[in-house]
Amino acid sequence: MPNNISNTIKLKVERVKCKSALKFEAVFPKNEGSWEAQLPVWRPGRYERGNFAQYILKMVGIDDRGEEVKLEKSDLHRWIVPSGIYRLRWIFQADILNAGSTYVSDDLQYVNPVNCFIYDSNNHDLRYKIDLSDIDSSWDIATALPIVDGHLIARDMQHAMDSPWMAAPKLWHQEYTVNEGEQNVKFHVWTYGDAPPQPKRFMDDHIAFSKSQISYFGSFPCDEYHFLYLLPSEMDARHGVEHEESTVIALGPSERIQSDKGYDELIGIASHELYHSWNVKRIRPSEWTPYNFAKSSPSRLGYIAEGVTTYMGDLFLLEAGCIDLKGWCDKMEELFFRHLNNPGRLNLSVADSSYDTWLDGYRPGVHGRKGSIYVEGSVLAFLCDTRIMKVTDNKKSLSSAMKILWERFGMPRIGLTADAYWDILAEVAGERLDDLRLKYADGTEDTWDDLVSAMEINGLKLSQIKDEKGIVKVKLTVQS
Repeated sequence: MPNNISNTIKLKVERVKCKSALKFEAVFPKNEGSWEAQLPVWRPGRYERGNFAQYILKMVGIDDRGEEVKLEKSDLHRWIVPSGIYRLRWIFQADILNAGSTYVSDDLQYVNPVNCFIYDSNNHDLRYKIDLSDIDSSWDIATALPIVDGHLIARDMQHAMDSPWMAAPKLWHQEYTVNEGEQNVKFHVWTYGDAPPQPKRFMDDHIAFSKSQISYFGSFPCDEYHFLYLLPSEMDARHGVEHEESTVIALGPSERIQSDKGYDELIGIASHELYHSWNVKRIRPSEWTPYNFAKSSPSRLGYIAEGVTTYMGDLFLLEAGCIDLKGWCDKMEELFFRHLNNPGRLNLSVADSSYDTWLDGYRPGVHGRKGSIYVEGSVLAFLCDTRIMKVTDNKKSLSSAMKILWERFGMPRIGLTADAYWDILAEVAGERLDDLRLKYADGTEDTWDDLVSAMEINGLKLSQIKDEKGIVKVKLTVQS
């Protein structure tokens, strides 16, 4: 990897002593005139504004004499840097621990660059050379970034923003390899805090769902991939975030992690996040190709980005033998429970709800206003999958369509549109699925009759009852 200083941002990261904060100091390549330094407004995997500038405690430039120079803002997340200033220094409050945050303590430095890295708004191609100056050489570092001569290296801004790391005195670490054709993919599993529950089964299941997903797609997008698990013993957490060459998954506290339910949650999130390696990180809506971190980027395709991934993540646990049919039915019962008990699905379509995550985020918001891209999107994916299998006599499925999307859109990095998605589903099925698109992607019709019919096709009976409070409970049973 070339060490071209004129094309490199030299960035030093260290903890502010006795505080839950990190100090960053970056030296940018020299250029003519003033320029603007940008902090991301949002992060991939969370389709809402993160407004990360609220965690900036201080932002200054450093002149040739080493004196601090106040920087004025041109926008909430952008600073005007005067001519002749190339060194910036800022402090970021880092006391939130989840799969998409940045956090520092006595025994952990966990950084999501998209929260806290500054970039040159007019030059996204600058590489980053990152110096973790106060990390002891004996600490373990888990990251997908290359480590060269003790520095983390990112090839450009997009690579840096999508590459978290965690460093600690000791991380649990195991590896495995999946072979597909001529490709050998090396996987790393790292955990901070608790050791993973049932370690042997944990690794066996990772191997199984990884092999199954890669086999369906025919190839994996990269040759090395990292699972970064944050398992805090005494902190409540449940969260996963996808990256191109890694994922961060948080679950806690110990009682939850070490329970059967906690194990099921971890494996479910892991399968979901790995599927994102293809879907979203490469098969990506056109509005996010490439990511524009400087402004909100709403898309109506959340039902593909998160809905298909949610459905497929659970389905591949069944395909890989990580769960049995009863386990899959349990997951579908929970999915339908959430779906049927959200009146918002009948008010705002899942496509419109996707667009509006940028309006009111992932909070419940006004009761009954909108649906969930995860839940309603997953229900729609199931209906599409069943329809394709039915009309092709089980010769093809939604997975067949996703493989084509990977080859035509993911590999060449072409932004996906709704029309292109539904055209490929029609190509695979041999007929249009426009009724499903009209009713359940762009419309708000009730799904119940189609869900019952789809489950019958799969050899299952779906039934529901309402309790005295009007809550719908569902049950799946194998047809005799």
